[in-house]
Amino acid sequence: MQNPQSRDRLIRTTGDRPPPRSPGPASRNPHRPPVNATSPDPAAGFQRRLAAVEVRLRDLSRRRLDGRTNPDPATGMRWDAGQIWAHLADFIPYWISQAERVLAADSPDPVLFGRARASADHIAAIERDRHQGPNALWHDVKEDLNDLRAFLGDISDRAWQTKGVHPTRGVMTVSQLIEELLIGHLEHHATQLEGLRAG
Repeated sequence: MQNPQSRDRLIRTTGDRPPPRSPGPASRNPHRPPVNATSPDPAAGFQRRLAAVEVRLRDLSRRRLDGRTNPDPATGMRWDAGQIWAHLADFIPYWISQAERVLAADSPDPVLFGRARASADHIAAIERDRHQGPNALWHDVKEDLNDLRAFLGDISDRAWQTKGVHPTRGVMTVSQLIEELLIGHLEHHATQLEGLRAG
């Protein structure tokens, strides 16, 4: 995670070229209002959802949660709260950097971005941080959410439909990337945490 004050200003048009910052689709849940991720400018809807999920995560960071999630339909994996919090702290800056990569490419062809769910660095980050505790990880997640809020505000109207290609999901617009890998992803994991039992 990078300090927001140390970051270069985020992308305003697809022509800007800032340096890039060094898992599964979100399921339906009652906290997600309908949003058309293919609309020309989905920023306002994403900002509303980001504000709502931030409140949920803040409140969840204050609880002791036990047990494991239901098995993931694709992998059968079940996660505890520590793994979910470590995953949140890992994926927010990662997917912002990947969206920046797509926007900065300024190429007529979709640029390759992203990683597979089972990538070694992703798994290592979760294992490294899963025992830190939600309060410590919430501090990082909150800063990352501020970065995401700024990033959403700086995407130009025409940039939302810029396309990249993910190794397993295929061609995606920036709007779809943010829906599936950031905003919807956050909502999905907040719902998972809410489903764990209080300790």
